[in-house]
Order: sequence, then C-alpha cells, then structure tokens
Amino acid sequence: MHKKQIGELFVVGYHGEAPSYDFLSFVEEWGIGGVIVFARNLENPENLRKNLKIIEEASGKEIFTAIDQEGGLVLRILNNGSLFPSAMGISATGDLQLCEDIYFAIGNEMQNFGLNFNLAPVLDINHKDNPGIGARSFGETPETVANFGVRAIKGLKKSGVMSCAKHFPGKGHAQVDSHLTLPIIPYPVDRLESFELFPFIKAIESGVDAIMTSHVFFPAFEPCANLPATLSKNVLTNLIRNKYNYEGLIITDDLEMGAITERYGIANASELAFDAGADLLLICHTLTEQRLAAENLYKKAQNSKETSNRVIASLQRIEKMRTMIGTFPKTSFRQTELIDKHRDLIETVSEKSIKFLRYEKSAIPAGKDKKHLLFVLPMISALVKVEEEHESAGLTKLCSDFFTHSKQVIYNPTWSSREIINAVSVFNNSETQIIFFSYNSHIFRGQSEAIKTLSEGRDDFILAAIRNPYDLLEQQQVRTLAATFGFRTPAILALLRVLAGEKSFSCDGWPIRV
Repeated sequence: MHKKQIGELFVVGYHGEAPSYDFLSFVEEWGIGGVIVFARNLENPENLRKNLKIIEEASGKEIFTAIDQEGGLVLRILNNGSLFPSAMGISATGDLQLCEDIYFAIGNEMQNFGLNFNLAPVLDINHKDNPGIGARSFGETPETVANFGVRAIKGLKKSGVMSCAKHFPGKGHAQVDSHLTLPIIPYPVDRLESFELFPFIKAIESGVDAIMTSHVFFPAFEPCANLPATLSKNVLTNLIRNKYNYEGLIITDDLEMGAITERYGIANASELAFDAGADLLLICHTLTEQRLAAENLYKKAQNSKETSNRVIASLQRIEKMRTMIGTFPKTSFRQTELIDKHRDLIETVSEKSIKFLRYEKSAIPAGKDKKHLLFVLPMISALVKVEEEHESAGLTKLCSDFFTHSKQVIYNPTWSSREIINAVSVFNNSETQIIFFSYNSHIFRGQSEAIKTLSEGRDDFILAAIRNPYDLLEQQQVRTLAATFGFRTPAILALLRVLAGEKSFSCDGWPIRV
C-alpha cells in the first residue's frame, strides 16, 4: 500500500487564492485525489483554473475539483459568476424544466472555471424548525424534493460536471445544526424509508454520481448511541451499498464540523468513516488535520488486510468516475458570455418564484397613497459572507435605485425588537408605508416581535421573507406577506418589480405548507 493510494481518498480545502507551498507539498507527497473550493479561494475567479492546474500537477493526476454551488444562500462563485436561485425558489416556479435548465447553467459556469464536481443538489426534505437547510431544500414533501432533485442531477450531468445528492439519509428534520453539534432524527425505519430516503432512492435510480453523508444520528439504523451516519457502517455499507445497490461514490460531509469534532478527532473520524464505507473523506480547512488523517489511515491500511481491501475497492470506484469525467461534454465560452446567456433564465425563475401568502390591494403598488416609503433591511453580511453586498448590489442600493424617494433602515438580524424599533422610529410616522425584509425572523425573535409592533394598525405594511418563507407563518396580523426564497440580487429585483406594480405575482403553488 502506497501513500499516494491513500491520498486519492481525500478531498481537501486550502486557504488563499493561490495554494501555499506547504499545501502543494502535501498534495504532491500524498497524491491527493481532490480539492474543494470556497469563496476564500475566489478573490478573482479568473485565476481559479490556473490554480487548480497547479494543484493537479502537484498531485500527478486529474483530480476532483469540487464546490458547493447550490444556488441561493450557498453560492461560492459570486464575483464574475451568475447569481443562481435557491432550490426552494426553483421549486416555487413549479417548473421541472426550469430546474434542469438552472443546474445545466450552473454546471456550465463551473466547468468554465475548471470545476468538475458540484456538491449538490440538496435532497433533504425541509422542516420549518431546521436551522441550516430552509430554502436550500426543494420543499417539504418527498415527491417535490425527489422530482426537482432528479431534474437537477440531469442538468448537471448534461453540463459535464458530477452531481452529489446530500445529506444522506436526510437531515431536513434535524433540530440543531450539525456544523455546531450532533443532531438526532428519531423516526422509525418505515417512516425514514418512505420519507427521508425517498429522494435519495430516486437519485440513485437516476444515476447520481455521488452521495454525501450527514453528521446526524439515526437510532433506527444505528444501535451505537450517538454514532453519526457518516461513521456508521449500517448506514454507508448496509443501507447505501447493500440495500440500495449504489455503485457510485460516497463522500463524507466536512469532517471538521462540530457534530464530528465534539466527540472524535478528525483523523480518528476519517478512519471510522472510511471503515464505515466512505470512498472520499472531506476535510475542508486545516492542513495539519488533513495530513494527520492521511497518515493515520495509511498506518491502518498497512496493518489491516480488511482496510487495505477497502482502499482497493474505493480506488476502483474513484478511477471509474475519473474516467467518466473525461467523457463529459466540455464548454468553451467566455465567462461574460455565459453570464449574459444565463441572465434571462435567472430572471424568469426569480420572477416566477415570487409568492404572496396574501395581500392588501391598497399596499401594492408600494408608496402610491403615502408620502414616504421606508424599507427595513437586514444586514445580511453580519451572518453570512455575501460578496455582492460589498459591491454595488447591496439591498440598500437596490431599493433606493428602484424607489428613488424611499428611505432605508438597516438592522442586524440578531438585534432585539427594541433595537429594531428604535432604528425605524427615526423615519416612522403616519405618512410612512413600511416594507420590512425579514431574515429568519422565525428564529431571531427580535425581528418577529418588532414586525408585530411595527405592523399594528397598518393595513399597508408589507412583510417580505428574503431567506426562509417560514417567517410569514406567524404574522397573522400582517395583510401583505411575500417570499423571495433568497436574498441574491435577481430575487430582490423580482420582488421590487412586483412591489412597483410592474409585474404580476402568484399566491398559489407554494413549495411549503402554508
């Protein structure tokens, strides 16, 4: 067993736009099989293809070049890339062909940057109390998620990049975030097989290239208390391989997440995940942990015939997929051409995805009967990295450009209700129509309480949920409620066109139960 055989089992992240000397030395020594790209590596996306080539040359082979390019909240290519809609925004259109078209477009732009492996689509079936999925999911029913997920896979495959169904066996009903701690989904086997697993079964039938595991404990499948699915042989081998006859790649979610590190060392978790049945081990951030994990698994393979045999089996699957990548169609467009090509498609999806739960006729067009129009806008960059927010397309500029006589108040989504109300009070009077953009107010209670206070007695108050639509369900007193299923510029512009009376909207076809 050689070091470079072990190295092929790892997909690793690096820091900075260009890989460091230390990172390249590690890649060369171990023949690393893949890298994952984050926004931190994309200061200038035009340099990515060159940097990936440098990593590939160090490895000595064609490698998997992976990225989380889901659309909506989870987009890594923001500068010089199209701002694709979220999964839930796509499903809100009700149009499966548009879904396939969007993921085909995502794949084309990825390939243009030298990326061949999209860690998407998300096939988790969402629950309103899930803190980390929300609009990343296609919806709340197995059929919706399966139908749109299969078309997403088809679009990626047609574009020439690998697809990955995540997060098996499904973490949409987790009540805590696995980035921080271990969730438990306690449902019995029959419920899991008919609900959580249904989209993944359909993805397997459609030929999905890879399946990503979840750091979630499923007691129905795993008798060992608090053992995450990622580390469970019962889940990865007995379920995925043996029961569902899946022959593609199994990749772990990031092994540096809190659900893993709070109980296991990363090197130990890598060994356990591999023994459980994973082919690719994802370690996204820390070079010392990546090296330690490779060394640990190498020692295990040298001393264990069973592990050595597993390495050979995984390498065969990896080589099969690497060969398949070579047969994928290739694009040869300039990035500016692709962005122009995809603009109309994204605008169509964004406009069709705008949903109103209900509306007061006097509220739209906004500002028509009032002297003042006030937008109350979240400072999204306080919670997530939003590169476009720091350029010319922030929420404040979008609203002020569209409604030139409007005022804007910015709030931190984590503020208390009193802090939000005090900020608004500077501009608030009886002649003001308020349009409140919420950002997970069903989780950040200060927003929810502020909305109830500010909307009291105002028939023309408008609440727009710009991340997850669940913000709307608890605001029974508000007469006009809208959802965009995402905060990227195309989604916000689509909403503003509706608020200005330029575009029609729909109250039907919601992707969640309303």
